Amino acid sequence: MKKLSVIIISSLIVFISACASVDYSHKAVFPEAKPDQALIYFYRTSGFIGSTYRFNVSEGDQLVGAMAQDSYFYLFTEAGEHTYGISAQYEQEGSSISMNVQAGKVYYVRVDVNYQVLGGEAVFTEVEQAEAMALLPSRKYVVPLERASSYYNVHAE
Repeated sequence: MKKLSVIIISSLIVFISACASVDYSHKAVFPEAKPDQALIYFYRTSGFIGSTYRFNVSEGDQLVGAMAQDSYFYLFTEAGEHTYGISAQYEQEGSSISMNVQAGKVYYVRVDVNYQVLGGEAVFTEVEQAEAMALLPSRKYVVPLERASSYYNVHAE
């Protein structure tokens, strides 16, 4: 029994240390779409299940944002086909979304978390504006990292 406790505690320490760090802004930021780029909002739903699960969202090797419960971030991107998912260190099957976006348009991606024994599985779903705007204004804006790319949101305080 003691050996099982040590394994569980060790696993939790590894999981917690692998979680993404998330910093929030004191104000919400909702930019307008740009005529030469698509604007995509990613937002997390709330709930007890998966509430402590934080992760980075990437497109390939490029970090585009960080997610925690009740949070959102946005990014501007070029028109065309894009696939977003959990960063490689957290990657799990089914944890991505492919989108064909057009310049000048706004897209919304809801991120739900299905809890699993050692973490959670992110589920990315593109939603309509009306559904997103029912929750998006009540989410906390995730401040971008300084080392993030030019594709990542740039309205840090």
